[in-house]
Amino acid sequence: MVIGYKPYLMPKILNGTKIHTLREDPHNRWRAGLKMHQSTGVRTKKYKCHRVDECTNVQDVFMSIQYGRLDVSIEDAKGNFGFAPLYHPERLILAQNDGFDTVEEFDAWFKPIVEQYTNGREFKLIHWTDFKY
Repeated sequence: MVIGYKPYLMPKILNGTKIHTLREDPHNRWRAGLKMHQSTGVRTKKYKCHRVDECTNVQDVFMSIQYGRLDVSIEDAKGNFGFAPLYHPERLILAQNDGFDTVEEFDAWFKPIVEQYTNGREFKLIHWTDFKY
C-alpha cells in the first residue's frame, strides 16, 4: 500500500532514524506482510515512491487528553493483553523513532487530533523494522 509523508520526513526514513509511523486506521487495513510504498506527493503530479518496505508488525496505540496533556499508551508487544502507558524516556524514544526531535513536537502534532475525540483515539504503529515496544 502507498503510505504518504511530508517531504521533510523522507531523509529520516532513508537514513534509518524514522523506523515506524503512527496512523489512524479505522478499517484495520495494516498488517504484517503488506508492502509499504514509502512516498511523497501522494495523489499529486509530484508523486514519488522513495522506497518499498515490508510491514513487519503493527501495534495499537491509544492516546487521550488527561488534565490538558497528551497521554500515550501502547499495546504490549510481549503478547500480554492491554495497553502500557509510556512515560518520558519511552515517550522520547517513540517520538524520535517516529521522526520527531522532541516529545513536545510529537505532542504538538498529535494533541489537536486527539482533542477532537471525547474518549481518546486509537492509532496503529506501523513498523518496517524488527523494533517493537
